[in-house]
Amino acid sequence: MLEKIREFFRNLFKSNNQQYIEAPKESDAQEEKVNFKSQIIVNNEEEQKALKLQRDFKDGLIEEENLSEEDFNLLTNLYERQIEKTKQSIQEYKDRIVSIKSRLGQNS
Repeated sequence: MLEKIREFFRNLFKSNNQQYIEAPKESDAQEEKVNFKSQIIVNNEEEQKALKLQRDFKDGLIEEENLSEEDFNLLTNLYERQIEKTKQSIQEYKDRIVSIKSRLGQNS
């Protein structure tokens, strides 16, 4: 009798929970990995160059007049991204503070 109950539950859960997920094809996955890695490497190289320019500029090793147009644009974009990240971070902190204040107000 106990074996029939076990078999009943095995069949019940086995049939309802079977879900098949199609695995991505190997060639597609490899292509995505290669493209993603190459994109990261390019972005990191550009980012490293921009950060080096920023350090040199802050240290006074490079003057604005000595920068090429490409380096100037690279540095400008870096500063704009950093400013945007800072603005987003500040907004997240503000939202978090408002959330905490509202929770404290509800608890009082």
